[in-house]
Amino acid sequence: MNKENDEKLVKAFPLLYGDRYGSEQSTAMCWGFPGDGWFDIIWDLSSKLEPIIRKFIADNPNLECSTCGCERTKHYASATDSPGKCLSIHIDPYSEEEAPANYRACFCDTYAGMYPKAFQVKEKFGGLKFYMTTYSDEIRNLIDKTQALSLKTCEECGKPGEKTNTGWIRTLCKNCDENWVEIRANNHKKALEYEQQRRDALLPE
Repeated sequence: MNKENDEKLVKAFPLLYGDRYGSEQSTAMCWGFPGDGWFDIIWDLSSKLEPIIRKFIADNPNLECSTCGCERTKHYASATDSPGKCLSIHIDPYSEEEAPANYRACFCDTYAGMYPKAFQVKEKFGGLKFYMTTYSDEIRNLIDKTQALSLKTCEECGKPGEKTNTGWIRTLCKNCDENWVEIRANNHKKALEYEQQRRDALLPE
């Protein structure tokens, strides 16, 4: 997916795509989104999932942190929109020292609530695959409908499409199928440029 569409999704749905720029050790969202032709159906799905997540957080205000496992109230500035370092002190069950030498501080630097998030959004066997960290029946049903729709939608341009084998099973319209070699080369070039821009932005000045 091109840079503009990628950033639109992340900006519009910050809860759902909160891990978009996370490390590859913690999430597969670091690899971004599939083709631009699926932008509209991913946007539509996202617009339904974001309020579900918002309600989940509102109904569960003291969620455990996905990094350290401590509740939100254990983190610095827990009542704000951006809780910080965990202030918990734990007893080390493996320590042979007597108290207080067997106490240890939690080293979590920021709060990341354990609410449903996108874990990976990709193409597989010609269809959209949308994986979450956790599911509800409502979330699963919405995703199933969108994944079924992707099998009728060209991944490149968004027009009606069908499964085709270009050496890799994809859902494409007739025009994109006929011009796949050129499209693939162009997509690869753009992906490399985008990744380099992202890496450059992370480098210290």
